[in-house]
Amino acid sequence: MGTLLVLFIGGLIAARLYLNVWLPRYVNHVLNNIKGYEGSVEGIDIALYRGAYVIHNLKLFKTTGKIPVPFIDVEKADLSIEWGALFHGRIVSNLDLEKPVINFAVDKSGKTTQTGANVDWTKPIKDLAPVDINIVNFHNGKLTYQDFSATPKVNIYIHNMAGEVRNLRNVVEKSEPLPSTILVHGDSIGHGALNIKGRMNILKEVPDMDLDAKLENVNLTALSDYSNAYASVDIRGGKLSVYSEIKVKDNHVSGYVKPIASDISLIDLRKETNPLKLAWESVVAVVVDIFTNRSHDQFATRIPLNGNLDSIKTNTWTAIGGIIRNAFVQALSKGLDPSGPGDKK
Repeated sequence: MGTLLVLFIGGLIAARLYLNVWLPRYVNHVLNNIKGYEGSVEGIDIALYRGAYVIHNLKLFKTTGKIPVPFIDVEKADLSIEWGALFHGRIVSNLDLEKPVINFAVDKSGKTTQTGANVDWTKPIKDLAPVDINIVNFHNGKLTYQDFSATPKVNIYIHNMAGEVRNLRNVVEKSEPLPSTILVHGDSIGHGALNIKGRMNILKEVPDMDLDAKLENVNLTALSDYSNAYASVDIRGGKLSVYSEIKVKDNHVSGYVKPIASDISLIDLRKETNPLKLAWESVVAVVVDIFTNRSHDQFATRIPLNGNLDSIKTNTWTAIGGIIRNAFVQALSKGLDPSGPGDKK
């Protein structure tokens, strides 16, 4: 009996030592086989007693173009067996992410974009997590958009992000069409507050979902680099809130986006010295002033969304009509629409 115990303990030690060498090589191999990307990890810790391994400093860079920031950067990813799911007859895992960062970007030439498009991300996820993931938690996350070709450089972000996605593998509610719940919150550039909640069905090739999103009270001056780079307009003051409801069913998208800007200030005659830019900003300021709702001091519209995921359609005239209605008929209300996502066909 003593000999068997010694052999068992020795086997566990040998397995642990082998995994310490083999697992980092395997993970790096998976990351470097993602089309158009290359990646690495700094190290991996193994916890056999809880059926887990922890990846440290995972980074994934785009191989084309010269984008100086990684597409994915995760300080720590902890993948462990969810023992409670065994009572429902399933073997699944939990994923806990510490300081995950996703950087959407454009390189200095303006020709290469980093969006993660045209990649089947399910394959590397399955290779890295051989046991189905059921619950994902993340903390201190960040989502950015950076345009290195713009002048001034554009850097928009949501930080302090935290959230949870539960029941990804439909362990508990097998009859529910959207079994997974999503909760996300974070802080935006300009001290805005982001909140997303909803449900989804990740089991489908193209996931179905029903999401509500609110980004409220963003200081518009923080977006001045963005407006200056793309519209040659400086923002001197104001607040922005954006409300959206989106449904995806069998790859079809319906919903709306409702941006509402209040107390907008665009021109500072004491600081602007370029006469052409001053003239352009004056035109924009007059247009905004004309179509601002006086009683609520807000410039707003509601943009319906419709189409497939790869070709979502918006209607420019509908957006303009929304601006006119907000200004002269009835001010759009802040918050999600009570009627629910989408427009009736």
